[in-house]
Amino acid sequence: MKQQYMFIGIIILLLAYRIFKRVRRSIGWQQLNKNRMRRSIVIFLIIGALVLLQSGLKPIIITSDIVGILIGIGLAYFASIKTNFEMRNGSWFYNTNIWISGTVTLLFFGRLIYRIYDIYSIEKLHGATNDVLTNRLQSMASGWSAGLMLIMFAYYIVFNLFMMKKEKNLTQELNA
Repeated sequence: MKQQYMFIGIIILLLAYRIFKRVRRSIGWQQLNKNRMRRSIVIFLIIGALVLLQSGLKPIIITSDIVGILIGIGLAYFASIKTNFEMRNGSWFYNTNIWISGTVTLLFFGRLIYRIYDIYSIEKLHGATNDVLTNRLQSMASGWSAGLMLIMFAYYIVFNLFMMKKEKNLTQELNA
C-alpha cells in the first residue's frame, strides 16, 4: 500500500513540474526556437493521430474530435494574431496571449486531473465486476474526452506553424 502512495506522489510531482513548465512557457517573452517547434509539431501530430485512430468510428466520437480540432485551430489562429514579436540580440522573441494559452493548458490539465480522479474512483469499486471496470475505462477514452485533448494538440501544431511562418516573414521584411 505504501508503494502505491509513493507512485501517486511521484505522478503528482511530475504533473506539478509539467504545469510549472507550461505556465512558465506561456508567460513572458520566449525565444522563437524553430527546432523545438518542429519537434513539438511532430510529437503532437503523432500523439494526435494515435488519439484519432483510437477513438473509433462512432458519429459522436468523430464529431467531438472534429469539433476539438476546429476549436484548437481557431484558438491558434487568434493567438497568432495576438502574439507580439521582438528582435533581441539577433534572435526573434515572441510573447503569446496569456489568456488563450492559459485556457488551452487549463483544459488539458483539468481533463487529466479528472481522469486521474476517475481512475482512483474505479479503484474504490472493490465489489465491481470486471465488466463494470472495463466499461468505465472504455468510457474514459471516448466521447468528448478525446475532443478536449485534440484542442490542445491542434492548437500547438497550428500555433507553432504560424509562429515559424511569421518569423520567416519578419526576417524577410527585416532583410529587405
